[in-house]
Amino acid sequence: MLKKLLSKLGVGAAKVDLVLHHPHVRLGEKLEGEFFIEGGTVEQRIRKLEVELQLIVQTNGKAYRRTVAVIPVSPSFTIQPGERKVLPFSYVLPLHLPITRPSVGYTFVTRLDIADGVDAFDQDAIRILPPLSLEKLFHAFEKLGFREKPSSGKITAYGQEFAFFPTEVFKGTVQEVEFSAFIEENGIRLFLEVDVWSGFGGFHEREIKREIFLSDEEIEDVEETAKKLHTAIEEMIEQPRSYAGTSYVPHASYPPRHVSHHHGHGMAGAIGGFAAGMLAGMAAEELLEDVIEEALDDHDLGDMLDVGDWFDGGDDII
Repeated sequence: MLKKLLSKLGVGAAKVDLVLHHPHVRLGEKLEGEFFIEGGTVEQRIRKLEVELQLIVQTNGKAYRRTVAVIPVSPSFTIQPGERKVLPFSYVLPLHLPITRPSVGYTFVTRLDIADGVDAFDQDAIRILPPLSLEKLFHAFEKLGFREKPSSGKITAYGQEFAFFPTEVFKGTVQEVEFSAFIEENGIRLFLEVDVWSGFGGFHEREIKREIFLSDEEIEDVEETAKKLHTAIEEMIEQPRSYAGTSYVPHASYPPRHVSHHHGHGMAGAIGGFAAGMLAGMAAEELLEDVIEEALDDHDLGDMLDVGDWFDGGDDII
């Protein structure tokens, strides 16, 4: 009797541990592991076993956490005292999520729902890696002597924005390069912004924006991609008036919109850009509402989270 009472309070209750084969995964790839469940001191009925994939956004020293996917693992079962169960875990990562960066993180929260007792939890951090095409784009910038800034990867109204600073060729001329990238059928469309030092003493900067398309063949060849980026940035610096008034902000028709009836999201859209519809449903809206409410008090989030037209329910996002 005492054991049953204590188990209801969580003492001597069943436990769960998710062990992942790898703590990282690329967008669209499968993550695998096992659940190790151990019975407590008494027989207990487990109502369900499920895992939540949670997004954690860090901004201004605060963390905002929201569930972006709930993964059912097992329905009701009974576990005996001291019994050990091992259940397989397999999950294909959705393609519509931002990748891990200093301000963007993820964790799996495993919940063992125990009837008439305190639920058991386990938490495992994971890193979401960029698709290979985006990773090669990063390598091309690195070949030009650019290094990714600690603040890179912030989420804006128009997608996840990456920022690099020059250490070699463009040092002293370019302050930083920012971009969002959108996948198309035959390559990646880059919305590029170059902040150039100008004026006496280099104390002022001007923003020059340009849209660039990189084919799949060019992306495959990092050297070729680096050359094209070098030429594009040089042109922006030498002919800034040619790009005056240019904006990489996607119009209503871009990225391409496709209606999908599979979980409300399709598999075409933005990689790196992750524009409207980035996350699943209300959870994302609530996340942004929380951030915006606090931004009204902080007065300094500005363009960090200008949500614009994120969630119209019809965009397909990778």
